[in-house]
Amino acid sequence: MVPKERLRAAGWKVAKTMRHVTQAVPDTWVDVGTGELLSKSEARKRGIKLPGALSTSDKALALGERLAACTPGERPFVRYLLKMRNQRGGLVGRLDDILDRWIAQACPEIRSTDKARKRKQLRSIIERRKLMANDTTMARDLQILNPSITKQAILEEGAELCASPI
Repeated sequence: MVPKERLRAAGWKVAKTMRHVTQAVPDTWVDVGTGELLSKSEARKRGIKLPGALSTSDKALALGERLAACTPGERPFVRYLLKMRNQRGGLVGRLDDILDRWIAQACPEIRSTDKARKRKQLRSIIERRKLMANDTTMARDLQILNPSITKQAILEEGAELCASPI
């Protein structure tokens, strides 16, 4: 059962009459070598490393909590930056290009002398919210990793996101 406090933090509207939100969590694993069913403690005793990846629903709740923690003025930029993720753990383009595109679309009336200041402000949002590990890599919990992506899909992904409006 997912605690109602966590749902509230992720932006869900929680009422007293709301049904419980449940989540499937594995408690038994299969040893692929022997075919045995193992509990978590048995697997640890045998030295088998269990997967530590979060489920899709956990990732969605964590992302909702991250967005809810942002101020209303920061949320559109954070959503935009999340849309610019690629399936290799980073961004579809250079961070400076993505920031310039955001400034051009969101603040078309900005003076050319103020663009550097705006870019610095956006970078401070990225640092404060810990959205990126460096200029090319997203934070670990925000990465979308697809191990089966092809080179053609990578090119199409970049072209599709760069052509779409904010």
